[in-house]
Amino acid sequence: MTNVWRSFLTASGVLLGFLVLSIPFIEPGTGTFVVSVVSFAMLAVVFVASAAFIYADWDPFDDLL
Repeated sequence: MTNVWRSFLTASGVLLGFLVLSIPFIEPGTGTFVVSVVSFAMLAVVFVASAAFIYADWDPFDDLL
C-alpha cells in the first residue's frame, strides 16, 4: 500500500510544482486566482496526508485481509 501513497505524494508534488511555477502569471482577483488557491489547498492536503500515511506506514485494508 505504500506504493499507492508514494504515487499520491509524487503526483501531488509535481502538480504543486507546476502550480508554483505559474504564480507569476496569475493576477489576484481573477477566477484563475481562485481556482489556483483552491487547487493549492486540495493538493497540499493530499501531499501532507500521503506523507503522514507513509511515515505511519498505514494500510487501510490491513484489517480486512
